[in-house]
Amino acid sequence: MICHAGHNTVCETLWHGIPLLAAPIRDDQPIVAGQVTNAGAGIRLRFSRATASQIGTALDTILTEPQYRASAQRIQASFHRAGGTGAAASHLEQLAHTPEPARTRGAQAGQGLTRK
Repeated sequence: MICHAGHNTVCETLWHGIPLLAAPIRDDQPIVAGQVTNAGAGIRLRFSRATASQIGTALDTILTEPQYRASAQRIQASFHRAGGTGAAASHLEQLAHTPEPARTRGAQAGQGLTRK
């Protein structure tokens, strides 16, 4: 996937175990692109300076070097174990129905929502 490292596109792509070629433009996109590269699930290029040759080489790399797909699939498995949007919605509903003092106590004691 070639993208600008928007959070939604990155999450959807990794949900499917596909490596990324990220060219961030602004806001949180450089941070998200950094997370992708730090996880080994893609390559980052500079949006305003990438040449056609650099893009082609980076794309060939993520498609032919197996560690990029393996890292993307590792993240995919993690996302699937976490339960996706349904689990997130359930956690948010649970939080919304928890009285304020209990939410504060749990957070202070390190008993907030945890990842599965």
